[in-house]
Amino acid sequence: MSLSILGSGVYLPPAKDVRELVAAHGGDLSQYAGWANVCIARDEDHPGLMAGRALAEALDQAQVAPEQLGLVIFAGASRDYPPSWSVSTEAMRLVGASSGCLGLDVTAGCAATLAALELVHGWLALRGDGFGAVVVAERWSYTIDYSNAANRGIWTHGDSAAALIVSLNRPERRPERAVATYLGAEFASVAANNGHVLIPYGGTRMPVAPEGVDPFHRVVSDRPGKEILESYKNGFQQAYAALQARFGLTPAHLLCNQTTPNMVRMVAEAAGMSMDDTVITGDDTGHLGGADIIVGLRRLIGGGGVTSPVLMASSTAYAFGMGLLVPSQTLNM
Repeated sequence: MSLSILGSGVYLPPAKDVRELVAAHGGDLSQYAGWANVCIARDEDHPGLMAGRALAEALDQAQVAPEQLGLVIFAGASRDYPPSWSVSTEAMRLVGASSGCLGLDVTAGCAATLAALELVHGWLALRGDGFGAVVVAERWSYTIDYSNAANRGIWTHGDSAAALIVSLNRPERRPERAVATYLGAEFASVAANNGHVLIPYGGTRMPVAPEGVDPFHRVVSDRPGKEILESYKNGFQQAYAALQARFGLTPAHLLCNQTTPNMVRMVAEAAGMSMDDTVITGDDTGHLGGADIIVGLRRLIGGGGVTSPVLMASSTAYAFGMGLLVPSQTLNM
């Protein structure tokens, strides 16, 4: 049985001009070809708070009460405090979820939103009913070194939160309650890419940064960009082939991670789609991690809704996912 997507919520901090931001840090813009803007968190915009705001909006849109939730999965990498402090449980507290709801935090980079949909799908299917939520929030901007041109590919990694409310797609429910039907996703992994983008300090290998080194800044490996891009393309193609073999539907629209304009073009090519078929949000927001596909879905719904199959593509350096949405009237799949 498929999933009904009943509502979505998005929280976006104010956007800033990337070129002005980089120039203010003394960065070299001569080879920059990324998005124009990026959302930057304000002092109070921590992942737990942003996640709670997005979840509250999604619940309101779905007409689902917080106490009806059985599972909330947080699918981001950022957090207010180290584990075992839970972002999902903080979002539950903020919206007033009941003690019968489980908060679960999972991490798979920007691919985690699709993975979380698979997890909540299985959870609900085992129980035969109920409501679940997938929430993602990232506060990345403070980890970006805008002065280092070698990191220009991540200059537009921004801050945000987004959420989806889902339930099993049951024929007896009014289809108009759902904004789309989620059929499922397929994945591929490239384990050799693990650590391509890395915050090296704070774990067990290097708990403390050397004196004078920013412990939060991300480091991008020196592997050739062409090599990395090719591994991404192969990963997406493998996931898409598995998705096609499973469902046999041709998507009309593409929602994908907005990492860079070049990356979006590559994802579209991997699925045999054009940029005209692709929902672009990166120029307004930058790359928001797993929230990108939810922000894109909101834009698609605002432009007329899900009226034909929609491909959702997301990845982190080491994992690639392709998921499929169809119109909400598609029942019994």
